[in-house]
Amino acid sequence: MKCAYGSNVGSLRTVNQDAYLAATIKNIDRISYVFAVADGLGGHRSGEVASKTAVDFIKNNLSRIRNYFDSEEMMSFVKDINLELKTIGDDEPARLGMATTLTMCIVDGNQLCICHVGDSRAYSITDEKIVRLTKDHSLVQILVDEGKITQEEAEIHPQKNVITRALGTDNSVNVDFYRYYIEPDAIYLLCSDGLFNMVSDNNIKAIVLENTLEDAAKKLIDLANINGGKDNITVVLFRPLEGVADAQ
Repeated sequence: MKCAYGSNVGSLRTVNQDAYLAATIKNIDRISYVFAVADGLGGHRSGEVASKTAVDFIKNNLSRIRNYFDSEEMMSFVKDINLELKTIGDDEPARLGMATTLTMCIVDGNQLCICHVGDSRAYSITDEKIVRLTKDHSLVQILVDEGKITQEEAEIHPQKNVITRALGTDNSVNVDFYRYYIEPDAIYLLCSDGLFNMVSDNNIKAIVLENTLEDAAKKLIDLANINGGKDNITVVLFRPLEGVADAQ
C-alpha cells in the first residue's frame, strides 16, 4: 500500500473545514487500511469541528467493526457518527447545525468498500479511464438523474453546491455503501468538492498518472488554486499494491 495526501484552505476561504484520514487498522488477526475525506459544510456553524469529529470517530472506533464488508454493520457505524455530531450540536449552542460530508474507504485484501454521505467523491484511475465510484447527494445530481439537465450542465449549474444529505443535520441519515474488487493497476482518489469543482476529470487523471502520488497530490491542489481555489481542497491518493503511513 502506498498513499499520499494533502489539504489546503484554498484561495478565498480563511478556515479549512476539510478533514482527512489515512491509517492502518489492526483488527484481531488482520491489517486493513482506512482512508476518508470529510468536508464541513460552510453554510453551517463549526463545519471544521464537524469534519474533525467525524474523522476522529473513525480513528477511535473503526477497529470494533467485525466485518468491513457487511453493509448493515458499516452503515450503522456511519449512523453512529451522525448521532455523535447531532448530539454535540444539540448540546452546545455554538455548534448547533454543524454538519459534514463523509466519504470513507476501507481496503481489505483484494477488495474495498466505501461508505458515502454528501458530495465528497471517490474515483478509480487507470491508464484507460477515470471512474467515479460514488454518487453525489446533491440537487444537481437529482436533476441529472431525472433527465432535466446533462452532466455537463450540472458542472456549471449555479446550485451545484447544494447538497441533499450530510452527517449531523438530522437524527437519521441514509448511507450509501459500495463494494468493489481492487483493479491491479488502479490508483484511488478521495477528494472534497474543492478539487473536482476546479479541476476536470481528465486533468485529474493526467496529473495522477504522470506523477508520483506525492507530487500528484501537490499538483492537484496547486491547480485547483490556480483555477480559482473557491473552496477548501483535500486530496487522498492511494495505490493498494504499495506501504502506507498514518496521517494524524
